[in-house]
Order: sequence, then structure tokens, then C-alpha cells
Amino acid sequence: MQALNAWLAGHDAGVLLVGPDPDSPEPVMHGIVVEQHPAPGVLVKRWDPVTVWVRHDPGGDAGVREPRDPVPPTLRAGRARPTGA
Repeated sequence: MQALNAWLAGHDAGVLLVGPDPDSPEPVMHGIVVEQHPAPGVLVKRWDPVTVWVRHDPGGDAGVREPRDPVPPTLRAGRARPTGA
């Protein structure tokens, strides 16, 4: 689950999501939750902390448009465009 969605769900359920290192510069709201303590389904008191470990995914290459390989052929002035697929 996305960390921000987990934080919002935890808030709605009355628990406080915290990272394993409270002094960490990385907020719990970025990345993907990969582990938590106590385990899912364990009952906790209202506003008790739930420690979550987050994986920060660089996002892959979605949205990257350049450079394209192989380079598409350029058309020269005066030449007919190729037809068909």
C-alpha cells in the first residue's frame, strides 16, 4: 500500500503510523509500506503507534520519453512519405 494511503487509513482507524527511526529525515508518507509492527489484524489501543517500514521506489521509467532508441528515420524535403504499416 502507498505510505500516504496507509497513513490516512491509520488516522481514520485511530492509530498513529511512525517510522522505525523517529529522527529519520524521510517522512513515512512517501514510498510503499513493506512491513509493520504490530502485525495486521492485531488489536491496539486508540492512537497507539504502529511502526511501518517503507520502501522508497524511484518510480521506474514511466513517463520517460527521450532518448528513443532506435532513432526514427528523418524525412528529407521532396521525398514521398512511406505508406502502410
